[in-house]
This record gives sequence, structure tokens and C-alpha cells, in this order.
Amino acid sequence: MLLAYVVLAAIIVALLRGGKLTHVAQAPLRCLWLPIAAFGLEAAIGPLVRLLPWPPQKWLWLVVLSGYLLLGAFLFFNRHFRSTSLLAVGTALNFLVISLNNWQMPVSAQILEIPAMAPVLEKMTVGTLVEYAVASDTTRLLWLGDVIRVDFIPGMTFGSVGDFVLAAGIFWLVQEVMLPSRQWVWHKGKD
Repeated sequence: MLLAYVVLAAIIVALLRGGKLTHVAQAPLRCLWLPIAAFGLEAAIGPLVRLLPWPPQKWLWLVVLSGYLLLGAFLFFNRHFRSTSLLAVGTALNFLVISLNNWQMPVSAQILEIPAMAPVLEKMTVGTLVEYAVASDTTRLLWLGDVIRVDFIPGMTFGSVGDFVLAAGIFWLVQEVMLPSRQWVWHKGKD
């Protein structure tokens, strides 16, 4: 949800700075299908829990790793944008904490104290929202998990350091695409 708000804010700021939406279609943004496929994999986790006969612990790592490989490939193919360095750091931070915690994003234990989060907590407990887990004493690198309280953002309660780094990278990428520099125009001519 945070990323959707960031994209909207970035577009508005770029327009106010004189950017144009038409530049998006002309931008040398490659393999846009890769992050779409990665987010599609993430969205498929819930249905996979119901469809697959195996417990999520047997296959979740493969789905999560595949999604991050797709994101990594997208960043590699678009490394000509300066913002991809920031996107890579945010992606790496989220991947690190997830990979060290049974392929689940740890969520602050404060979630237990928020009545509005009871439905989400129930999904995590019964195993229909397996990509998240309530943090415990055994959680590794908890400070990289979803521990930053962001309930002032509609539709969110917690975010991670990686989420905010990704948000900054996406904001920057939108600025780069909508307000092309001379380097971008030069690069476009080289392809």
C-alpha cells in the first residue's frame, strides 16, 4: 500500500516540476513485466496455501526467492537509472530479513495489542497469511522487519526499513522517468 501512495505522490511532484506522463512511454525502462510477475507471485501465496497439498514451510522459500530473483533481474536490466541503486538496497534489506526468518517477514509483536489488526493476526495464526509472522525472541534482525509504526498511512500498520528505502527509490525513479536528464536522452539514443 505504501508503494502505491509513493507512486501517486511521485507523479504529482514530477508534474509540478514540469515532468510529463508521456515520458513514461518513452523511457528506457526495461522488462517491466519482471516486477509485475514478482508481485503476482506474492499475491499467489494465499491461493497456493489452499491449493497445494504440502505445508507452506516446504515451498514458501521457492516462491519468495523466485519473486526476489525477478526483482533483482529488473534492477539489473535497469541499472542505467541512478535510482536503481536505492531500489536494490531496499530490496536487499527486505530479502535479508525474510530469508533469515523462515521466508516470512517478521511483524512487530505490537500487532497483538492493536484491536483493528485482529483479522490480520488471525490469518497469520491460522496459516492463510503465511508470508508474515509475529516477531518473537528467536526473530533475527528484527529491526529490519515490519516494526515501524505507520498506521497514519491508510491501509497500513507497520512497515520496514527496506519498505521506506524502496519507497524513496520508487519516488526517485518516477522523477527520473518523468523528468529525463540529458544523460537519459543520450542513453535512449544509444539503444
